[in-house]
Amino acid sequence: MADIRPVIQKTIDTFVENNTLAVKKKDTTLLSSVLADGCIRMYRPLSFIRQYPQFFKPQITNAEYEAQMKSELLTIQDAAQNVTRTVIDTTQRAATLWVEKTVYTAASSSTVEVVYDLSFTEDGSKISQVVEFVDTSESIKVLEQILSRMA
Repeated sequence: MADIRPVIQKTIDTFVENNTLAVKKKDTTLLSSVLADGCIRMYRPLSFIRQYPQFFKPQITNAEYEAQMKSELLTIQDAAQNVTRTVIDTTQRAATLWVEKTVYTAASSSTVEVVYDLSFTEDGSKISQVVEFVDTSESIKVLEQILSRMA
């Protein structure tokens, strides 16, 4: 059997690059370009997700994520990502990424840590599931600012 690691790595690289490129181009379809059609995105930890149901659902489809991001991209001017750790398990067709994400708006910038737990299709060319663990401390600050502006 051929080594699938380079295929998975290329898929990861495209996933990360497109998360930044989608902001720059204001094109939400880039967010799903390496996701399988039936891919489900889940946010964690659940305690945080339950605290802010107006912002998160426990799991969403590609189309729901693109729709959610379409409105968010209206306020985000730029984004940068620094992948600090990548672990690939070729047997399980899975990878874990540690990413420092900085989002820039007209008013401020915010850096959060995100851990992605990714599952891949059999050939490694598409992501079949995304579990996104968010930096709750920093995210709470951002969400509370948003809520105070909505009040």
